[in-house]
Order: sequence, then structure tokens, then C-alpha cells
Amino acid sequence: MEKSEHYSSQNNLYDAIDDSRAVMNDKDKHLYNLLHRSTVKKLTFSSLSLKQAEKTAVLQKTGPCPKWYTPWRTRNFALKGNFLYYYKPNTKNIDDSIILGAVYIRGAALDGISMNGSKHVITITPPVPRRAGWSNDETSVFYIKFGSDTEAAEWQKTLKEVANKQR
Repeated sequence: MEKSEHYSSQNNLYDAIDDSRAVMNDKDKHLYNLLHRSTVKKLTFSSLSLKQAEKTAVLQKTGPCPKWYTPWRTRNFALKGNFLYYYKPNTKNIDDSIILGAVYIRGAALDGISMNGSKHVITITPPVPRRAGWSNDETSVFYIKFGSDTEAAEWQKTLKEVANKQR
């Protein structure tokens, strides 16, 4: 593979995905590619305008393989558009917080479960891989743990609206 072909394929990861559920608009394709490019400066809370997020919370996440021991990690989450972003906040300035990852929600499968003694867990199976080079199988499943049934129900309702393209 020539260098230019590798660069092109690396910068247009969405174009390589052959999945009929993964219908992204141009803006979402652009964001997906930005999030997955290793050569791009890290995206921050302010660069994605997450102050205008539709829903935010401090939750716990794990994945992609909780069958093995994978610790739950506390992260800040922000739902904006068709993406659920997660980040570890910068204590000095929230705007400088680096985005650690994102899950594409539109077209995703969502299920409420109880896992390893943890109640209030939602699984999100996105229609596209969560990370560059990953296949779209169990490695892309994302698990979020909530503090209560009420919080889980509210988030699941909102996420299902995005997943089912009702927004």
C-alpha cells in the first residue's frame, strides 16, 4: 500500500464500514473520523461545544469485555447530537478536558441488564466500531452503570430516542 493510500484510508475510517445500520450524515462522518484519527490533536470539551450538550452526568463505564475483570471507571458523559462522549474532567478548566472516546448512538442497540452484581447497567451496541481497527462485534459493546433505576430509565429513554432516529 502506498503512503497516500494509507493516509487516505486512515483519515476516512467511516468509508470502510459496510453496515446498513450505520447511516451517518456528513457531519457525523466528519466527527467520527476526527475522533478516530491518531494524527489529529486531541479533541477537547470546548472544541466539541459540549457546554451545549443535551444531557450530562458522572457515570461509570466498562468495556469492551466485562467477561474478564475490567474495572468500572468513573467518567463524565455528555450526549450531543448522535454521539455519547466521555472524558475525565480537567479540574483547573473544564474546557481543557480531553475527550477520551465516544459512542455513536444512532442505530445502536440498547439493553438494560444486571451484571456481576451491578444493577442499573445499560449495554450499548453501536452500529459502527468504537475504535479504529476494531471489528463491530463484542469489542464495541459499551457498558454504563447508573446510580439508580430512575437515572438508568431516564438515560435509556433519551438514548433510545437518539438510537431510533426520533430526534
